[in-house]
Amino acid sequence: MPLQQKSAALVFGVAAAAVAALSLSLLIIRTNTTRTRSSTGTSNNINDDGNESSSKHDTKTNTKTKRHESNQNSSSSSLLSQQENWSEHLPSHIIRQQNKEKRRQEKIPLLAMKSQMYDNITMLDPQGATLSKISAKKARWYVNKGIAEWKGKRKDDRDNVNVNVNDNTDDDPKIIQLKFEPKARSDEGDYGRSTKQNICVACGDEGGKSQMRFYIVPHTYRSLFPKRYKTRMSHDVVLLCADCHLIVGQASNLRMNELEDRFLPQKRYRTDFEQGKVRSSALALINWRHKIPQEKVASHEEIVRTYLARANKGGDEMDTGNARIAINADEQELTDDLLQSVIDVEYRIENPDYIPGSELVVNSIVDNDVEMAKFIRDWRRFFLDTIHPRHLPDGWSVDYPVACVF
Repeated sequence: MPLQQKSAALVFGVAAAAVAALSLSLLIIRTNTTRTRSSTGTSNNINDDGNESSSKHDTKTNTKTKRHESNQNSSSSSLLSQQENWSEHLPSHIIRQQNKEKRRQEKIPLLAMKSQMYDNITMLDPQGATLSKISAKKARWYVNKGIAEWKGKRKDDRDNVNVNVNDNTDDDPKIIQLKFEPKARSDEGDYGRSTKQNICVACGDEGGKSQMRFYIVPHTYRSLFPKRYKTRMSHDVVLLCADCHLIVGQASNLRMNELEDRFLPQKRYRTDFEQGKVRSSALALINWRHKIPQEKVASHEEIVRTYLARANKGGDEMDTGNARIAINADEQELTDDLLQSVIDVEYRIENPDYIPGSELVVNSIVDNDVEMAKFIRDWRRFFLDTIHPRHLPDGWSVDYPVACVF
């Protein structure tokens, strides 16, 4: 329950910020629209005394029409300018959220799948019974090895392992038939034989350019599982659009943190705070010397010189990347190269006894098949409760086997 509350609070916070920004934008647009209408009404009040000459009337009309067009252009420019100024004066947390979302949108094309996830090639046994649905890559492997053949294809294409399996026509069905009797048959049931759609299993979005694989059991855990828990086990890998992937991914990260915190994992790095203070002073001098008060500059210089003098007594040298500079205790000028060498000194010390939290979690259950099954099924239930998917493949179930039996 605490995890769902955290996830809901996170989503609600982002939505509230977006609504506030939208409301402010609409208020600005409405204000400028009112001004434009007022200007338009004024320009349309043409003086009509009935006895005025047509030439004067036309002149006034043209003048006021141009003035109205000028007012409209200036109003549009003013609106754009106000919107730009408004965006500059947003609260810092909203600006950070906007920048974060912009970076996420830029990364989507890099993380999205470049081809469809499911090819839905039907594999038959020698008697013609359906065994399962497989990928085009695996189907070509069977045909190339000579242990299967395309069924129903034109005779000239049966020996061509590079035929286009995406053509789902009557002449070219996506079916292969084995030429041997398999030693074992998968216990995948309806799920293994069902046709999987290349859509988001949560919302049904068909946008192929933004679809991503999602590991229901997080990949950081799954990668540490014994082979039988991940080989030929595609049940817990589903397709999500970018937005649904973000929602369930954030919730999964919160749950992972809660699981790992139970083992009190050690920190990966130990921070040398004294060295960190020296580094901060060097950064301030090299980046903001001209913006900070002179007394602060003097304080930062004293911290850096004290560190350099102490390093000189130890016979140390600073590596600037281009050359190694011997430290002089009487150094008067703190050059950029010298300050950069101070910044580059490592202030975090790696903990040799560090064990990642994911390993602690997996190590606690890996030798117990019952605990492994419970762990995997708990993640399946969590996925259902978090995103409420409406388009899962036929046969998908929380109780589906968790390990490959052959």
